Formats: sequence, structure tokens, C-alpha cells
Amino acid sequence: MATVVLPLAGAAYCPHAVGAPRSGEWGWMDPRGSVETSPVKVIIAEKPSVARAIAGVIGGGRRCEGYIDCSSANVQVTWCLGHLLEQARPGDYLADGKVRPEQLPVIPRDWKLTPRDAAAGKQVRSIKALIANATEVVNAGDADREGQLLVDEVLIHLGWRGKTSRLWLSSLDDESVKKALVTTKPNAQYERLYASALGRQRGDWLISLNGSYAMTRRMGDLWPIGRVQTPTLALLVDRKREIEGFVRRDHYTVKAVLSHPQGGIGTFWMIPEDLTRDGLLLDRKPADALAAKLPRQMLTVEKFMSKRGAREAPLPFSLSGLQKAASKRLGLSAAKVLEAAQELYEAKVATYPRTDCAYLPEEQHGDAARILKSLGAGRLPANADPSRKHAAWNTAKVEAHHAILPTGQSLPSSLSGAARQVFDLIAESYIRLFMPPERFEQREAVLRTADGEKFKVTARLIQETGWTALGKEDKNEDEEEESSNLPVLREGERLPCESATVVARQTKPPRPYTDGTLIAAMTGIHKMVQDPKLKARLRETSGLGTEATRAGIVETLVDRGYAERRKKEIHATARGCELVDLLRRIVPEFCDPGTTALQEDRLADIAAGRAQVEEFFRFAEGEAKRVCTAILAEVPSHPCGECGKGRLWRQVSKAGRPYWRCTQCETAFGDVGGKPGAKFGDAPAGGGPGGGIASEGAPAAGPKCPACKKPTYKARTKTEKDYFRCGGCRSAWWPHREDGGKLGTKWPPMGG
Repeated sequence: MATVVLPLAGAAYCPHAVGAPRSGEWGWMDPRGSVETSPVKVIIAEKPSVARAIAGVIGGGRRCEGYIDCSSANVQVTWCLGHLLEQARPGDYLADGKVRPEQLPVIPRDWKLTPRDAAAGKQVRSIKALIANATEVVNAGDADREGQLLVDEVLIHLGWRGKTSRLWLSSLDDESVKKALVTTKPNAQYERLYASALGRQRGDWLISLNGSYAMTRRMGDLWPIGRVQTPTLALLVDRKREIEGFVRRDHYTVKAVLSHPQGGIGTFWMIPEDLTRDGLLLDRKPADALAAKLPRQMLTVEKFMSKRGAREAPLPFSLSGLQKAASKRLGLSAAKVLEAAQELYEAKVATYPRTDCAYLPEEQHGDAARILKSLGAGRLPANADPSRKHAAWNTAKVEAHHAILPTGQSLPSSLSGAARQVFDLIAESYIRLFMPPERFEQREAVLRTADGEKFKVTARLIQETGWTALGKEDKNEDEEEESSNLPVLREGERLPCESATVVARQTKPPRPYTDGTLIAAMTGIHKMVQDPKLKARLRETSGLGTEATRAGIVETLVDRGYAERRKKEIHATARGCELVDLLRRIVPEFCDPGTTALQEDRLADIAAGRAQVEEFFRFAEGEAKRVCTAILAEVPSHPCGECGKGRLWRQVSKAGRPYWRCTQCETAFGDVGGKPGAKFGDAPAGGGPGGGIASEGAPAAGPKCPACKKPTYKARTKTEKDYFRCGGCRSAWWPHREDGGKLGTKWPPMGG
């Protein structure tokens, strides 16, 4: 299917309703005029599983090629396959298809989309045939900004100008689908959400993709950067450096055991500040001296406090909360948790997973008895009361999505093991909401020796376990040590010291990130920001990335060789450190999580109607120019002596040797002391997924490029893998898996 040109943005670009657009709406005049057609409604879901759930509720569905026909209701349900369309590459906007350093950044004036692959193109054609006879189209994309975008962009691509509604689904169980089907709204009400998603898509293209091209030109190898992935990588690099630069220090304290009729009481020395450095006692001598003279001394109770408290169950899970818990308790990666949660959603046993909310709408509290009963008597504690109303039930704190919940449907036998484990966590978090709070008594005592040394002891006595009796509670490993015994004491009471020992400890280095702690760091990025005003704003509004994208960002860093997994831990690689160090020198803002989070705030402002998407486009264009200029500023180039038109830019061969290539005539030259030397033979342009180039004189006799129809040539990556590259448009492909003489998978984009 041919490439389509998308308009920039504005009031006439979102599919809406038949007739002229009213103020504030997006739409077109219906070219069919007043001619009535049979009332066929076409519902477009984000993926086939969601389409099947919708068609199952409508009933009478018959599976056809690319859609489900519910003819008795005059409804046809079709689907996307995620994003069916993708942005054109920068070279597609240039006359000869080549992106030269001096042309960066590429800033389109008419944006182009094209089907992602053959399967996507086929599904686009199916949707086109269906809406040709439709009187209404329903956008049933996932309930988030990307779900809004991926259906709307297909309708724009196909020129749909008729009535368009929005089906908003947070759960796929039959009852939720029924409610959603009778409460569809005009799609125009979500125009700002579409605009926000469009801003994200084009902003990433303008800044990250152009920046990736500039980095690749600078380094002579493939070095992608991204507005979320690079600050996330910076977190990993900083943690790596903290661990490498950490120096262990021995420090000391004194533990005294006091005699009491109800058993020994362990207390710890309150070390005077004048003996400490950074809060630690580094010299053992004072501790030895105190421990030697304490036995048989009397300590006087200077202060004793006791108070009762209660601790309610934690809030139910947002996606990041679920990922953190599953990483710690199950050892699952963030991507695996999202995959499992999506599987549960599509199986109708859990609600929408890509949520950043940990609260629940109060009107859903009435379903508690049914859902609790569905979880089974073996799982349900006797003290779980469906009428109990936890603070999580707060409609005012719920926006687009609520926390992840079980729906009350039975678990299908086909669920994967990971999905069952994740469901257990979701079910446990829901059940805890209906259990009593944990009740305890907190005690604390301060005791003093005759010569004024003070000791402290704290104890937490559990009176009712409440919700903590269910499952395994995740505790903070760094919690202050508490005594297992602290009876009620009277101020002025004197207790003899049975024994005293010096406790030697070592400072601990920061722990490497795991999936769970890295996702938590991305979510709570305000903790990494020093500016008080920026910190306050980010605490309320932003994180690094979104609930839907964070897991994918982590996997992208690993796939691109910037990070690596070591069992449960995630570490920055030498390549990742090199990238962050370079960017911090030339464009430090690109690694700054605060800057990136504020960009996400701009998108949120668009979705909320506080800003216009055109303003964001202007901002993104300015950032693209600044980033590319900074990256390429220090890169030397020379006039080409062969063609006299282009310039020579330094690149690196697969063997790690520098050379120079002309951006116009493609002539290659050797490198002599950092400057162009003798001309090579007619070597075709190179630069593979590992930075490889074709050998000198390699013939361009491979399969023809689908885009420019020129023959490709075969080259090798640094890791000695064959691939094909087009000498014209510079596109590259892996060989076909079954036939190595044909083109296989095209390389993925560099930005993101």
C-alpha cells in the first residue's frame, strides 16, 4: 500500500462525525451527502483478542478474513495488530533518500505513514473494505493514549470521514464489555488524547531519531539514543560508578544486654556525635573501652514511651507496583510481568494492566462479594469482610484507569505459569483490602549509665496480625534493628547490665538495580532531581516514561548492548557508559531525567487541554536542531576531492579502523593521522548493526531494494554476521531465514 501523508495537526484531523465540524470538534463533511446506507457499525479493536471479547458479548459472530461478522446486530468487529502504521524514515523525506550529516535534523512538513509490514498492510486493506460500507466506526483501542492513536491514525490514513465513537474498556469480562458498549462516547471527546499521543510519536521522531542519526554519523557505528532510554541508562551508569567507587568502611557500636525478670533486653549505644564521622563510629577504641566497663553497671530508665497503632493493607497494584513486587518475590523481569498481566487481561480474569493508578472507583465496591467468592474458599481468609471499605476506594483519585483487580472470572487452564503467579499477587492485594488492619504496640526506651552514656531499644509488639497474615509481606531490608523483648518499664527504674559486646559492621555499597527497583526509580524520578521546584512538580505529575513503556525501555537497553542482565540484576555495559559520558559532555540535558519527565508533562498538558500540540511540535523541532548541532559540532569534515560537491565524514570499519566517506559520491578514503588519505576502490557504503562495512570492491549484486529498486550488496557486522545493504537509500536487511539469498527482516529504527 502506498505511503500516506498525514497532516501536521489541527481541528480537522481526527475522525469524528458526519456533517460539518462544530466548534472544538474534528471532522469532515461526509462526501456521501444525505444518502442513507444500511446501518452497519464497524468496531476496531487494538488486537484480535479484544475483538473476540467484544464480538462474544454482541453475539452471533462469524469469523471472516480480518474481522468477525455479527450480522444479526449489523456489527462487524475488526482489529489492529498494535500499530499497523509506522513513521517514514528520515531518508524518505529527502530527494535522493540519503541522510547526510549536514542535513540533520530532518524536519518533515508533511508527515508520512506506511503499513508496518505485509501483515499490517493486509489488515489495513481489510479495514478499508469494511468502513467503505459503514455508517459508524467505533474506536475500541486500548484505554490509553497509544490506543487512541493507533486506531485514529488508521482512520485518517484511509480517509474515513463519517460518524466515529469511542469504546473505552478497562476490563474484558462480559459485564464490563456490556457496560462499555452502551456507554460509547463521541470520538471527538478524546481529540486531546490523540493529540498527546501524536506529540509523543513525532517528538520522539524529531529528537530521538534525528539524534540517533547524528550519533551514528559521529561514531561511525549504530548508537541509538532516546528521550526515555538514555536517562534510564544514565541511572544504570551512575549506579555502576557508585558501586565501583565505593570504599568499604568498618564501623562499630556496643550492644548491652540488660537483666529483667521477663528476659534479657538488648540495647544499643547512642554514639555521641563528636565520636562519629558521617554518623559512623570508625575508631574501635571507644567501643572497646565502653564494653569493658559496662558489665555489672546499673542503667537507669531515662525515658519510656508506648503507643498503640494500626496499619491498613497497602493499596492495590498499579503496573509499576506490580512489577516491583513480582521482581522481588518472583524474580520476573518488568517486561515479563507486563506480558503476564496482559495475558490475564485478555483472558478476562484481570482488569487493564497499563495503569498508573492505585485507587478504585467507589461504585465498584458493590462487586466485592462476588469477586471474593470467585477467588475460592481455599484462598479466602475467614476474616475477609466484603463490606469493609478500604481507603483505596476513592473515585476522586481515579482518572483514566483504576488499579489492577481480579474480575471474578474463572482462570482458564491455558494460562501460562507466569500469568498464574502474577494473578496470585493481584488476588492477594485485592483480598487484603477486606481484611482487618494489623494492630501493634510500639515501645521505645532510653537508658543512661552513671557516667552519662545512653542506650536505646525499640520493640514492635504485634497484637493482631490482620492482613499481614495473608501471604508474604515485602519488608524493607534496611529497617532499624528492633528488640524482640521490651517489657513495660518505669522511668527511673534501674536495670543491671549482664553483658556488653562490640558489634563490628561494614558499610554496604549501593545495590545494583533489578527490574523492580529500576522501574521504581523511573516512577519516582523526582528523588533524583535536586531543584526543589522541579522536584515538587515531578513528585505530583511525572515519572520517567509511562506505565506502558517502562518495561520495554529496559529491554531496549539490553537489546542495544547498553545494559546487561546478571541473574536478577541489571548493569550498564562499557558501551552504555561511553554513550552517557559523551552525551553528558555535549548535550547533558539528554541524560537528565528531570528534563525528560518535564517533556512527558508537556504531553500530559496537551491531553488535559492546558497546551496545544502545535506548541509541542515547535519545541521538539527546536530541540532536534539543538541536539544534532551539539552532537555534530566537534566532528571534523573535509571537502571531497573526488566529486567536489560533498564532504568527507569520518567512519569506523568493522575491524575498528577509521576511514572517510563522501556524502555525495560515496567515495571512500583511508585515514592518515586523523585526516583523509588515499582513495579506496569503489567500495559501497557500509555501516551495519554492529558497525561493519562491506569489503573493498564488494559488488552490489544482491536482491533489489524494495524501496529504490537498486541492487543491494552483502556486508558483515563486527560479529561476523552477514546482512544486505542498499547503496542507494542505505536501508539494510538481515538475510531471509530460509533462503539466505533473499531479503529478510528490515532493521528496526534507531530512535525511541
